[in-house]
Amino acid sequence: MARPLNDQACDLMGDFFTTFAHPTRMRILCALQQQPRTVSQIAAYAGIALPNASQHLRLMRDRGVVAARKQGQHVHYAVADPRFIEALMLIRGVLVDQMRSKARGVTTPARRPAPEKNAAGGLSTPAPTSV
Repeated sequence: MARPLNDQACDLMGDFFTTFAHPTRMRILCALQQQPRTVSQIAAYAGIALPNASQHLRLMRDRGVVAARKQGQHVHYAVADPRFIEALMLIRGVLVDQMRSKARGVTTPARRPAPEKNAAGGLSTPAPTSV
């Protein structure tokens, strides 16, 4: 079982999660989950103006969420650590479970066990539980 978080860790994580609190930054992460992209590709994917994309990417780079690599005249952005995508997919799974529970009229969804590492080192997601 994981150790409880202390106040300093909670503060640090709360500040860090503000990076993910903006829908545009979530769309940027979705754009980058498969491959690195240029600012113009990210802006087109997210449906935002180029300066707006640059501003969000700068904040995400400063927080260590994305990494930038210059290639010729273009800068390619990528997710700095694949665990960010894994964490977002885990949260997505919780949200989907909650929506399904609400649709069935259940007020407290069943708690699913946390995914475990499989032999290959990847995450294996337990089968959904029925409520």
